[in-house]
Amino acid sequence: MANSVRGSGDDASDIGLALYQALRTNGPSVPAKAAAGIGLTDVEAAAGWSELRELGLIRAGQSPDEVDSVEPDAALIDLLTRQRKALRSQRDELSAIVQAAESLMERYRPAVLRETAEIEVELITRDHRRAQFLRDFDATISESAGSMHPGPLPPSEVLSGSLAGDIALMERGVRVRAIYGQSIDSAPRQRKYLSDLTATGAEVRLTSQVPFDLLIADSHTALLLANPDDSTGPAVIVRGPALVRSYVALYEDCWLRSVPFHTKTGGSADPEGELTEQHRTTMRLLANGLTDERIARKLGVSLRTVSRLVSEIMRYLQADSRFQAGVLAASQGLI
Repeated sequence: MANSVRGSGDDASDIGLALYQALRTNGPSVPAKAAAGIGLTDVEAAAGWSELRELGLIRAGQSPDEVDSVEPDAALIDLLTRQRKALRSQRDELSAIVQAAESLMERYRPAVLRETAEIEVELITRDHRRAQFLRDFDATISESAGSMHPGPLPPSEVLSGSLAGDIALMERGVRVRAIYGQSIDSAPRQRKYLSDLTATGAEVRLTSQVPFDLLIADSHTALLLANPDDSTGPAVIVRGPALVRSYVALYEDCWLRSVPFHTKTGGSADPEGELTEQHRTTMRLLANGLTDERIARKLGVSLRTVSRLVSEIMRYLQADSRFQAGVLAASQGLI
C-alpha cells in the first residue's frame, strides 16, 4: 500500500483516499497511527488529512484524538447543507446592502441635494431684475431685515418706495435695522429721511465707515454690489444660510460699532462731543457683555487702552461702577 501511494507521486487525493480506506477497514484511529499503518509520516499524510476534512469525510471519534470515517453520501448531504447556509447568508447580506443603497439614494442623498440646492449665487446685470428681486426679497422676510449703506442716498422717489417697504415689513412684525455712514447726516434732505425712517419704528445707526452696500433677509439671503465702488453696476444675490452667515457676522460687527441716530441732536449721541467714537464703541461692546480682552481684540488696541477708555467713560458719566455707567449711558442715549 505504502509503495503504491508513494509511487503515485504523493498526490493529496491518492493519499487522502488511502487514509480514508484505512479508516474504513480498521475503524477509528489516531491520525499518526493510521498514517504509519500505510507507511506514511505525519508530514506526508498532512495533505491527505486536509482533503478529507474539506470534503467532510472524517469526524472526531469517540476516544480523544481519534478520527472516524464518514459515509460519502452523508458528507455530500452535509456539504450541500453548508452550501445552502452560505448562500442564505450571502442572500441576507445582499439584501442588507440593497436596503442600505436604497436608504442612501432615497433618503440621505436627496437631503444633501436639498441643502446644496439652497446654496445659490446669482449675478444681476439688469435694473428690472434687481427691482424684481427687491420685491421678492421683502416677501421672503419673516423675522428681520438688515441693511447698511455707505452713501450717498438715492433720489427721493427711491427713498419713498424704500420707506413704504420698511413700513410694510414692520407691520408684519419684522425687525428693521439700517446702518448709514455719518456723512449721511450732513444734509437736510438726508437727515429728514433718517428722521422719517426712525419715526416708523426702524432702528437706525450711524458709523464712521460702512464697508459696502448690503441687504440681508433673516439669515438666508443677501444682496450686495459686485463692485462696491460702482453703485450702478451688477449686483450679487447670495442664498443659503451657509453662505450668508459670514455677511450676518459682518453686519452684526458693524452694528456694534455704530451709534444710534437721534433726531433731536441731528444724529449725535453726545452733543458736547466730549466722547470720541472709540469711547462710544467701547460702551456698546461693554453693554453687549464683552470682556476687556474681547473689546481689545475688536478695537485692535491693548488691554491697558481698554482700561483707560473705561475709566474715562466712567469719569465722563460720573459713574461709580461699570454697571452704573451702563445704566447712565443707556438713559442718555449713548448706546
